Amino acid sequence: MTDRFEAFRLGDVRGTYPDEINERFVEGFAHAFVGHFGLTGKIATGRDMRPSSAPLQNALNDTLSSIGVDVVDIGLCPTELGYFASGMPEIDAAIVVTASHNPANYNGLKCVLKNGRAITHDNGLLDLKQLMAGRYRHRSSRGSLTRVDYHSRYLAFLNKHFSAENLRGGKVALNGLNGTAATMAGLIAADFKLPVTWFRKTPGAMPKQGADPANPRLAAEMRGFMSEGDFSLGVAWDGDCDRCVCFDGTGELIPTYYLMGLLVDHFLKQAPGGAIVFDTKLCWNTLDMISLGGGRAVPAETGHAFMKQKMHQHGAVYGGELSSHHYFGDFFGCDSGMFAWLTVLKLLDEKGESIQALVRARRAEVCCTPEITLALADVDAAFALVLGTYGGKAADVDHFDGLSFVMPGEWRFSLRRSKTEPVVRVNFEARKRGEVLLEEGVKVFELLEPFRTDDANWLENFRIQ
Repeated sequence: MTDRFEAFRLGDVRGTYPDEINERFVEGFAHAFVGHFGLTGKIATGRDMRPSSAPLQNALNDTLSSIGVDVVDIGLCPTELGYFASGMPEIDAAIVVTASHNPANYNGLKCVLKNGRAITHDNGLLDLKQLMAGRYRHRSSRGSLTRVDYHSRYLAFLNKHFSAENLRGGKVALNGLNGTAATMAGLIAADFKLPVTWFRKTPGAMPKQGADPANPRLAAEMRGFMSEGDFSLGVAWDGDCDRCVCFDGTGELIPTYYLMGLLVDHFLKQAPGGAIVFDTKLCWNTLDMISLGGGRAVPAETGHAFMKQKMHQHGAVYGGELSSHHYFGDFFGCDSGMFAWLTVLKLLDEKGESIQALVRARRAEVCCTPEITLALADVDAAFALVLGTYGGKAADVDHFDGLSFVMPGEWRFSLRRSKTEPVVRVNFEARKRGEVLLEEGVKVFELLEPFRTDDANWLENFRIQ
């Protein structure tokens, strides 16, 4: 394979524009996608707010319609609107042009088949890559192109799952990070008569830090915004709105780890014995909440395609990733920033407590540090060194989706390669004794230091959350 296909990742297609992703790439992908999956029905396409997304979607639409596909263009939209479209009887698949939270010079394709069925490296992406490398071309025919606004249909769908009477709880600060969230959240706020105030609402130029709502600098920006108003909750989404983070009434970021625990509790009260899917970078709090709720624990590899697969395979009621993706059985097993936001409002109304109080109770049982991201020159060698140093001391070593170690003294850490960026994620957690993480964590980072190729100051963010 040539560098032209470096954009193929394990769970989606994503790369720099125009070097790795461009109009020619999208044309070849469309041919391979339709041919490999034998698609004969309509395909919905959408896009995020990046400058390159409109020309890429146009190239996608033109190619699909030239090979006999009836294309439904749903326009500028959150990625979840594509997932919603895939559940409609007339739609066989959906492709959204987006690179999610990645910087503005990236773009990509998030694809699902009917009813949100995910496509990974093992069940389609590798085949598409090989077809493209062989310059495969599907037969020529004539298809149609129509533009349909699915926002109102999605709003009607949400009204079947949420009620305005159960979403009370004070003023909410919303932060779209200039992504596509406002195209849907604005309609929701008006329809459910929610008292909201917006920050970075209009889709357009991304913040220079990217569109990761948990980025410390962007979180600090949100905290400053919330300090100027009397808010009970803050909500922020990434560029394509499939990641959702929350802030307490003071503007402090709620670690997604604890938000996942609250959502696990909420859904298992609704569906006792239900399956819960989760990534394992941090897991003790999640496992505790699953056990308390009598649920079934289903670990999954990180990445939206792998999570969706597990959601479908196990008929799960909820799934959560530390990266702030939340998956819902009532939404085709897909991730949704809108379902996440509304579900948090609903559970806060049911509990009658502030999110600070609910999270405080879990922090007292399991504590963690923020996820630390490092760029390493030789990941295999770095992992081997850590395994050699800690493997013999650990009570348990797990090689599932990276490396994780359960250490004497009830603390745990994990290392994972990112599936969307050339970096490694490092996470630490402990039962009740937070100080042990700060002491032991520094030793782990000292092992990794010789491999680092970045100059980021991880120490400024290394604390107990």
